[in-house]
Amino acid sequence: MQELLKKMTLEEKVAQLSQTVAGYRCYERCGDEFEFSDEFKKFIKTYGAMGAISNILRSCAWTKKDWGIGIEPKHRAKVANQLQKYVIDNTRLQIPVLIEVEANHGLQALGSEMFPTNIGMGSAFNTDLYKEIMKSVGKETYLSGNHMDFVTMLDMARDPRWGRVEEFFSEDPYLASQYAKYGVEGLKSENVLACCKHFCATGDCFGGLNTAEVNIGKRELHDIYLGVANKAVKAGADVVMVAYNTVDSVPCHANSYLLKDVLRDELKFDGITLSDGWGVERMIKQMGFDNLNGSILALKAGIDLSLADNGVYLNLIEAVKNNLVDIEYIDEAVTRILTKKYELKLFDNPYIEENGELEAYLSSGVQKKLSYKAASESMVLTKNNSVLPVSNKTKIALIGEHASNLYYLLGSYTSLRKNGEGKTICEAFKEKFENIEYTKGWSFDNSEDDFENAINIAKDADVIVVTLGGNSAAAIYKTEFDKNTGAMVSGSGFVDCGEGLDTASITLPGNQLKLLKKLKELNKPIVSVLIQGRPYIITEVEEISDAVLIAWYPGQQGADALCDILTGKVNPSGKLSVSIPYQECCLPCYYNRIGEDSPDNPFDECCTNTYTDYKKRVLHPFGYGLSYSKFEYENLKVKEIGKNEFEVECEIKNISDIAGYEVAQLYIRGYRNSIRRRGKELRGFEKIYLNAGETKKVTFNLGYDELKIYSINQKYEVEDADVEIMVGSNPKLPLRAFIHTCFEEK
Repeated sequence: MQELLKKMTLEEKVAQLSQTVAGYRCYERCGDEFEFSDEFKKFIKTYGAMGAISNILRSCAWTKKDWGIGIEPKHRAKVANQLQKYVIDNTRLQIPVLIEVEANHGLQALGSEMFPTNIGMGSAFNTDLYKEIMKSVGKETYLSGNHMDFVTMLDMARDPRWGRVEEFFSEDPYLASQYAKYGVEGLKSENVLACCKHFCATGDCFGGLNTAEVNIGKRELHDIYLGVANKAVKAGADVVMVAYNTVDSVPCHANSYLLKDVLRDELKFDGITLSDGWGVERMIKQMGFDNLNGSILALKAGIDLSLADNGVYLNLIEAVKNNLVDIEYIDEAVTRILTKKYELKLFDNPYIEENGELEAYLSSGVQKKLSYKAASESMVLTKNNSVLPVSNKTKIALIGEHASNLYYLLGSYTSLRKNGEGKTICEAFKEKFENIEYTKGWSFDNSEDDFENAINIAKDADVIVVTLGGNSAAAIYKTEFDKNTGAMVSGSGFVDCGEGLDTASITLPGNQLKLLKKLKELNKPIVSVLIQGRPYIITEVEEISDAVLIAWYPGQQGADALCDILTGKVNPSGKLSVSIPYQECCLPCYYNRIGEDSPDNPFDECCTNTYTDYKKRVLHPFGYGLSYSKFEYENLKVKEIGKNEFEVECEIKNISDIAGYEVAQLYIRGYRNSIRRRGKELRGFEKIYLNAGETKKVTFNLGYDELKIYSINQKYEVEDADVEIMVGSNPKLPLRAFIHTCFEEK
């Protein structure tokens, strides 16, 4: 590789670092044939190389690449090979190009399965399942001739006002870190590069505003965010995408402390650092630099590869020629990119077989089964006054705008669909129930034109099922999108969640609640189903409804999964991956806040850690979720098996006559440490299946990684302290014990 580096001109090197041409702009389709754009060809001719290209497969309302003009599954391998061949045939050193694709919850490509969004996956508490999903995504990527998957894994869902909450697994760093670990392992098992985004701390943006400033100290950074990144890096993350926001006033794209001191030196990451889309250009404008000096700042801070930068990184050619930056910075970044190409064996064979294997895999049903299982396990039952499950012979009034359009179930970063790619809720209900009537009822635009129809069909029903929530799928509407982020900026439709769609209010949009109150007057059982990418204020919904099911954005198979839960074919097993606020004035409300669950100060009524007007801050906490089964925890045993190593064992019994899954959760709380500890911290979970009346033993292991803290010495240590162990299903943690830890540093 060093021999290759010596042969490269400055222009060829910088071309490895600059992604100026977006993949969806690099081609035009005519029938089943594809021609590359002049923009693409000009870049190759001018700079003699191309390091990477993103999103040739991307299909969405932003790119407008639909089934008529986009790349279908049958075209993917051919187009990837055609692109590689053009780059190799038209460059002096014939260095192959990395092809990247968005894969937040499935490839954002025509014909790809859309899985539940990550906030739902987190609620499944099933990392083995997520690994299988990412393995399937990786296989699809590989068979498409692509090499790198962009997946949101590193951020935390700490503020429901933030529009991107749906992309992240949890408010809890332990749960999120397990998903990051298993997700990376799944992708890498299929010989593709895992790109984890975003680094760092975007989930703490001020006021839930996307890309806003983050004001947290080193301890919060290490406690909440870096543990997730560390798990991803240790699992083998190949690429880390850098976040738009600032941390302590320094943009992440210019933050050498984060990108070098932390990511490289502390976490030992040796892969590629990738800017977010237009991230370098955005930083330059924010900081007031010109493009030349701004690109130097980003490179020296640690950005290897730019993404969609309008040619900003090409200024590095001039910078080196004018001795404004040492060539060593360029060589280091190029070396990391070439290393990944060698690891993928692209220099041996950059092409993929065009043998129909991809189409066969997509039609095999493997992804469909995984998607259905994920949807089934991600839905969270938060209330049930014995109304669920219902018989399929029950006369159902189905009401709600979400029920009539598949896109409502899919979330953001979703490819354009064609008919037959998944069922609407209404279609699934008509298949599963013998007697069902549907009408839209409420409307996002506050129209009450269908209220009367909704009330009339509800009068004749045995049970009323109402869909409530929001929407992230901009593909439904004729909408304008920001040229840089793809976020919606105007349009005739309603979208309230997704990138750039942050909201000051998280009350249910439209006139949903108004209709729900009118339906309550009929004195019929009401089942409310929340289709959402963020937690809403549902305090009144729970008061009105007899049952409440949070379905999140359940993906392409979500409608079938929903019906099967309502009828009892599937027993709900999801647990909240984020806390549900009681009122929006109580934000933030994540469960692991320092001081949360602290005992009241008996000496000072001013130190109660609660509001005077709202004693209750959380409607339902992280880890909460009901089942049709009932479980009992007993026989807690704690055994010390080494220095700061403990085996925690308990028994769980299904005391109902219905088989089901239970998620056993282990939390700790430290006492007598050098810092004030959080009220509870998740340190283990196990999802187990128990038949009616069955008892199973569950074992957790606590070791250095679970017991360490970022101490007053600003490093990870296990301290000489007492630790309370709590086991159960939050907030009910009936099994408790204390252990003592001794000082240890690794």
